[in-house]
Amino acid sequence: MIILILFIGAVLFATTMIFAQPSGRKTLLVTLGLVLTVGSAGAMILNYNQHLGLKRVTVTRHYPLASSQPKAGRVLLVKPLGTAGREPVYLYRTNPLAKQLTKTNPAKGSAKVIRNAAQTRLTVKTTTWVYRNEELRLLFDVGMPNHEFAGKQWQFELKSGWRVATLR
Repeated sequence: MIILILFIGAVLFATTMIFAQPSGRKTLLVTLGLVLTVGSAGAMILNYNQHLGLKRVTVTRHYPLASSQPKAGRVLLVKPLGTAGREPVYLYRTNPLAKQLTKTNPAKGSAKVIRNAAQTRLTVKTTTWVYRNEELRLLFDVGMPNHEFAGKQWQFELKSGWRVATLR
């Protein structure tokens, strides 16, 4: 819809500047076309860069945490990435019967470990950008998709007796 407003404003501005005779009506139509063109272009830029018309929505899910290596006891595996090892990738399992380990992605979010918690669980917070209302979705739907991914947080809560083992 915003692209249609941009197109109408540009056509109104151009045709009025070219074909209309000098008068107060021409000035009004040129000004209206210019305001529509610049306003819609500015709104599109703000929607793309500053998420105009969008709000952040965070969904929190809790999962039971099973050992990454069942034969080694209660273990959460971590593999440091990068030259300094400052980007840890945690390998975890939420289903004790699962064969594959699930891993965190440092490029998409952050992970943290809380030791000596009341219960052992994984809390995953997923944040997305969502349109504030239906009118804004109709206006900007071409530019930014609804439910665009914004970030993810993994929080591992470990009871005493759990250890974090580093893979090399």
